[in-house]
Amino acid sequence: MAGIVGVVASGYLLAWRSNRAASRRAGSLVVAAIAGLVGLFGVWWAMGAVSPIPPPEGTPLWGIAIALLLLLPIPLGALYISARFFRRGLHDEHGKD
Repeated sequence: MAGIVGVVASGYLLAWRSNRAASRRAGSLVVAAIAGLVGLFGVWWAMGAVSPIPPPEGTPLWGIAIALLLLLPIPLGALYISARFFRRGLHDEHGKD
């Protein structure tokens, strides 16, 4: 866990503070890749945490829907960050965000 946080932090610093375009691009793509994996595994975990879908006979669907609403903001946020940094890495938009 600490290694992943270190890789993301160093990639973010490269994407944010580097003077060379290649370093900014590499940092953005590293952050995008790690955040994308975190988002995918987070969505996978959240769906498994509230399964089975559909619920067993007689169990209301509202409980599962509320649990998904509470669990999904963090993985979806990670996917959003991944998309932003991926776009930044491809278009080299340093300073526009």
